[in-house]
Amino acid sequence: MRSLIKNPLLRAVLAAVSLGAVVFVANAAAGTILVYKNDLDTVESRGQIHQMAPRANCIRGGSPNAFRFKLGTKAKECFYRVPMAGTNMQVTAVARLFKSTPIKVLKRSYVGVSLRQDADGSRYQFVVWPYTRRYGLRKVQPGGQILNLGSRKAGKKVNGPDKANRLTLRAFTGPKGGAQVVGWVNGHKVAAVGDKQGNSLAGHDTSISIGSKYPARGAIGSFADVRVAIPDPY
Repeated sequence: MRSLIKNPLLRAVLAAVSLGAVVFVANAAAGTILVYKNDLDTVESRGQIHQMAPRANCIRGGSPNAFRFKLGTKAKECFYRVPMAGTNMQVTAVARLFKSTPIKVLKRSYVGVSLRQDADGSRYQFVVWPYTRRYGLRKVQPGGQILNLGSRKAGKKVNGPDKANRLTLRAFTGPKGGAQVVGWVNGHKVAAVGDKQGNSLAGHDTSISIGSKYPARGAIGSFADVRVAIPDPY
């Protein structure tokens, strides 16, 4: 992990963000300030990433250039926390789902990034299914209900298995409360929604994951180039 914060005031703000203590106000069109960068290309940088709830049988694997993991028995999704927490965040990561995933599992598995995640699994999440080249923007409620905020086929905007997909999810508090939630894949803005009930998510964690609606034993992939930004002005 490399620190990008040189301004003393911004360092103080970032410290508060990591504790979930600061609420930023910005709309979805606002610019951003990059506050965290992790290429995940060294043992030390990958050591910053840890498994989080909901717990599952997840197997970390070795890779010289990325953070790799595999889903084990009965696992539907494996989450790993990015060490940057807060309410108003934008997360970007480059994800791959490998062709070595069993074909039945490969067809239904996704790679994703999440914001405002809590221990109960509630979160905003942006995912892509590489095999079917679909994307999904969704809100997972504290009780587990999944609200579809936008999902459809994206054609060549989404790359297939073994290929890199750059995912970006933004969740900023709007000027009238609620949340402005936006998803990009490979630089294409594919989903945007205003959620008037954005404050219903109490979590502050940021994560990367591989998963499926059904058990996805053998799903394997990697993540690299994780970035976290906050609204500008903050």
